[in-house]
Amino acid sequence: MSNKASEVVSLEYSSVKVPYEVLNKKFRQAQKIIDREIAQLNTQIVHITRLPTPELQRQAMPALREKLQNFRNRYADCLTKEGGYAQKCFQRLDHLSEYINNSDVKCEATWRKKRLDKILVDYFLRNSYYETALEVVKSSGIEDIVDTDLFISGREIENSLKAHNTGPCLQWCHENRSRLKKTKSTLEFNLHTQNFIEHIREGDYMGAIEYSRKHLVDNEVINPPERLQETMVLLAFRADTTCDKYKALFSESRWDELVLEFRASNYELHHLHADSLLSTVLQSGLSAIKTHQCYSSEKSGDCPVCNEPLNSLATSLPFSHCTQSRLICRISGQPMNEHNAPMMLPNGNVYGERALTDMMNSDGIVTCPRTNEKFWLEQAQKVFVM
Repeated sequence: MSNKASEVVSLEYSSVKVPYEVLNKKFRQAQKIIDREIAQLNTQIVHITRLPTPELQRQAMPALREKLQNFRNRYADCLTKEGGYAQKCFQRLDHLSEYINNSDVKCEATWRKKRLDKILVDYFLRNSYYETALEVVKSSGIEDIVDTDLFISGREIENSLKAHNTGPCLQWCHENRSRLKKTKSTLEFNLHTQNFIEHIREGDYMGAIEYSRKHLVDNEVINPPERLQETMVLLAFRADTTCDKYKALFSESRWDELVLEFRASNYELHHLHADSLLSTVLQSGLSAIKTHQCYSSEKSGDCPVCNEPLNSLATSLPFSHCTQSRLICRISGQPMNEHNAPMMLPNGNVYGERALTDMMNSDGIVTCPRTNEKFWLEQAQKVFVM
């Protein structure tokens, strides 16, 4: 696999996977609609054939014709939606192929600029800067390679949860129940638990019991039974309880936790990384150039990791694994090698031969930029690295 192909696989996997997953979801929804409509049509046709007289059969035909027309319209609508997402898959594959198979430097630079804009849009959408993201999408012309619809629809559900309304999120769970079950998600159970808690908060204990019987006791996604037991014990407490264990369950911060859980489940279902692509790329780049010198007293002004804010951001990242080291002149920034030999001054500081020659004054004296000490150039000794 070429370097370009490896880069695309590691960074652009979700770019194709997201529309494919949505296409798969639309296909399964369409299949259910078609099966249900056909079953109803068959039932109606059998009913018509069993009518006792041709006149009654003739009177029932307009209703059957109308139902067939409605079925045709729904089927066409399903095909249109599926075709749109299938087209997105092809457009993104073409976009990735353009980079892998093109060796033109100018075209590659244009492609990389689009990817940078896409990475920024992904970051903006994940952090709720929707208007900014849409402006970048519009100005860059990258509508076909970003997933704004996924994040905007997710925003509506998150806003409803922040408004203490679980309805839209429960509907989303119902639409994706089979896939959530495969991932062993507890989101639906936690939503029903929150509704149960709200009944208790309002003092509606009978309503809470009825709700628990309908949605909690027979819930298929309950993790350990202790979760249900812990929830049901809330019937013995008021919302203003001082018991720390159950006080946390009545906390308003549970709504924020549900928002985060929904977001994580939504990302997992569509094979999106938990972290933004910007964060992943930035961390990879920082760890590739991070050395122990970046956190010593001898930091380089030209090294990104040696300077803030990247120095703080890279604190928890691993150091780069270098099998071959290069010596860089602190003054000129040029490599020190056989053409620019490393020279050590009497005070122990090492610089490139070219930089010392350029610094030398008419008397043959050089001034160490770090200590301001003055030495004859002849006092500098060549350094050999084994």
